[in-house]
Amino acid sequence: MIQTDNRPIYVRLADQICDRILLDEYRKLERIPSVREYAVSQQVNPATAARAFEILERQGVIFNKRGLGFFVAESAVETIRKMRLDTLLGEESELFFSRLAVLEVSPEQLRDMYREYLSKQQNN
Repeated sequence: MIQTDNRPIYVRLADQICDRILLDEYRKLERIPSVREYAVSQQVNPATAARAFEILERQGVIFNKRGLGFFVAESAVETIRKMRLDTLLGEESELFFSRLAVLEVSPEQLRDMYREYLSKQQNN
């Protein structure tokens, strides 16, 4: 298997938790697995999982209730969407648009491709 994600493991773990929140697997104000539980399920060192949780807590995605564990913040979905949109429009769009320009993809072609993509998503 080719590894294409060069980000640190703890960043990928934080991203996975965000994905689960966006997919409504972890709902707002509900408890998520503990650091140890998550480390075991992902087969990583607990310190690595703890680092992912620290990132998410700093970003306001989760919060800690002392003695009870971590919970999904009420505004987690909005926070995650904003962070991901900022990343997409910032870092990722530069590479994407530069490749489109080299391939001479017109705005109209891009619009049509995006519409086709959305249509396929609705049918799944």
